[in-house]
Amino acid sequence: MSPSTRLLACAFACLLASSFARSGEPEAFPVPTPEEREQFRKSHVRIGGMGAPLSNDETAIAAAQDDVDIQHYWLVLEFVPSTRRVTGSVTIIGKSLVNGFQHLVLDLMANMTVTSVRLGLTTYDFTRPGDLIDITLGQTYDVGETFQVQVLYNGIPDATGFGSISWQKTGSAALGTMVSTLSEPDGARTWWPCKDRPDDKATVEEWWTVPSAWTATGNGRLIGTVVNTTTGKTQYKWKVHDPLTTYLVSVAATGYNTFSQTYTTLTGGTMPIDHYVYPEHQAAAEESFAPLPAMMAFYAQKFGEYPFVEDKYGMSEFPWGGAMEHTTNTSYGYQLINGQHNYDFVIAHELAHQWWGDSVSPETWADIWLNEGFATYAEALWAENLGGAAGYKNYMNSFWRSSFTGTVYNPSDLFGATVYDKGGWVQHMLRRVVGDTNFFNALRDWYANNTNGNGDTALYQATHEARFGATLDVFFQQWVYGSGQPRYEYGWSTADLGNGNYRTYVRIRQTQTTSGLFTMPVDLTLVTPGGNQIRTVQNDQLDQTFTLDTTAPVTGFVFDEQDWILKQSKTFVAPPDADGDGVPDLNDNCTNAANATQLDFDNDGAGDFCDPDDDNDGLADGLDCAPLDTAQGSVGLVATLSLDELAGTALLTWDAAARAETYDLQRGTLTELGEGGYGACLAPGIAVTSYEDLDVPDADSGFFYLVRGHDGGCGEGGSLGTASAGAARPSACP
Repeated sequence: MSPSTRLLACAFACLLASSFARSGEPEAFPVPTPEEREQFRKSHVRIGGMGAPLSNDETAIAAAQDDVDIQHYWLVLEFVPSTRRVTGSVTIIGKSLVNGFQHLVLDLMANMTVTSVRLGLTTYDFTRPGDLIDITLGQTYDVGETFQVQVLYNGIPDATGFGSISWQKTGSAALGTMVSTLSEPDGARTWWPCKDRPDDKATVEEWWTVPSAWTATGNGRLIGTVVNTTTGKTQYKWKVHDPLTTYLVSVAATGYNTFSQTYTTLTGGTMPIDHYVYPEHQAAAEESFAPLPAMMAFYAQKFGEYPFVEDKYGMSEFPWGGAMEHTTNTSYGYQLINGQHNYDFVIAHELAHQWWGDSVSPETWADIWLNEGFATYAEALWAENLGGAAGYKNYMNSFWRSSFTGTVYNPSDLFGATVYDKGGWVQHMLRRVVGDTNFFNALRDWYANNTNGNGDTALYQATHEARFGATLDVFFQQWVYGSGQPRYEYGWSTADLGNGNYRTYVRIRQTQTTSGLFTMPVDLTLVTPGGNQIRTVQNDQLDQTFTLDTTAPVTGFVFDEQDWILKQSKTFVAPPDADGDGVPDLNDNCTNAANATQLDFDNDGAGDFCDPDDDNDGLADGLDCAPLDTAQGSVGLVATLSLDELAGTALLTWDAAARAETYDLQRGTLTELGEGGYGACLAPGIAVTSYEDLDVPDADSGFFYLVRGHDGGCGEGGSLGTASAGAARPSACP
């Protein structure tokens, strides 16, 4: 169902007032505004309820539907416009999924009368608990065994849902001027007995009897007509080659004109596209529907061959205010046919549903986004085909809104903006995350592996993971199963590193309050004199800074320029930079002195421009002859000197002095010391921290030793300490 199908009724003038209307063949895909989409959705409400909730007993009875797989339906129905009565039979072929199966439970609203259930001349017992038919078959069936029954019934259906059955040609026409159906999501049971669930698909044959002045359309290919001149009625026999789900079974009958288009298949064959329109609208329809064959060819190239190429495609005009993707035969609102192209997006949407929804159907209604989000996104793909990247971006942004209600999976509103528009955005973002090749290959896999079947969200995730080669759990948890969207604040500045090198600092903050972190790749466009550069960063923190190096100055910056991320907003916040060096204060290791290069020799977080000891060697830079060399610089004092005297020798040992490579040792007498002398150089350039003095003076004379470290570099000789008066002791060693 297209975005415009979320409308039950809208005045014709309202539809014509769209600002994007144009005449003739469109040069580009017209883009509906979010307001115009919302205008349709506000009227997207049910006419009435689907009956009372099942009682506990009825729920238990309905559970038996899990035990059977319906294989085929043959509907032989007459639609009587004068009384709005439906009468006839539905023959059902089913296959048991369990041993001992005997109860076939079908859905049919309680106001419809079942006259008998039979097989040939054999009748079966049945009961009518609420809106169910509980049929007791004539025998039990084991797994894989098939059976057949025919249900004869009649009644005047009560329209529910979006109008599961209508008897008017237009909103203002008299009753009985047409019959049409729109059964999504669970309205098939209002007019025919079936297992009314999306997960059980069956082939269908439809024999519709209507007044001979009418033409009755259905699903599949028309295989015959029977005209009864006596009764003035005609029976139209339709048969669909592939299985479909019950909500897609459709009849539309009135006084139609018909015209055809031709689709050229991927293998070069042809397939008819047959349209049924009100006579007064034929000329307008021929113009409005003109793009359809090209759309079909494009989608076939993108997704795989049109699913129902053995049958046909076409559209039947009907009274509803939008459109509905009935298999092979879309029902298209009369209000949309105006000879212009402002509703091409509806045509594209419904056509895409033939792949997404009709061929691959949802396992449950919780997975409805696999229908509507996909078809919505297909509109954007058609816009991309016509208008390139700019057209694609522009169209995607028509789905944008600052917030969506609830989750994409299992939504609170099956047909709300979250399912359609956010569902489309999920596809758009997933394409960016996995890349074009993986994305479109996975889409083709999804179609090829599940055509004529059902799929759910978990299987769709697995399909993409198989192509991507990595888990996508974080993406699906935050965008499909979770709610909300990120709100970004970002800032940037560039520092000139010299020699033609530049470093740009980018800070990204997520400030949303109603949801957690959204982990996404973010494209950052750096504008330079030589052209734009796109850098992609993985934003996986609420507050994160990235550094990007270039060989040209960055003069401009764009955050997510192509709008690959569904965000509440993006706001530029200039980063504070107190010293004006291009390095934000948050990242600057010295905020009070310009230091674009951010040099930090000792990696202690205090930049060299601010660090009092750049090499962290314990010497302040002003006292350090080598402030960027921990191995060189002013030599520290020898703190401890020990002496062991044995048999006329003395073994001296001392603690290592900071930055000392060798040591100078001098010796003197106490007499010299008293006279202000400090002895003579005993041993210069000692490479170790010990020395054996083999010529010790007489003990009676008294003597002393002094040792200092020596740096072979700029530090030279260290200190011997200071005398009592505070003056430095002189060294006797060179």
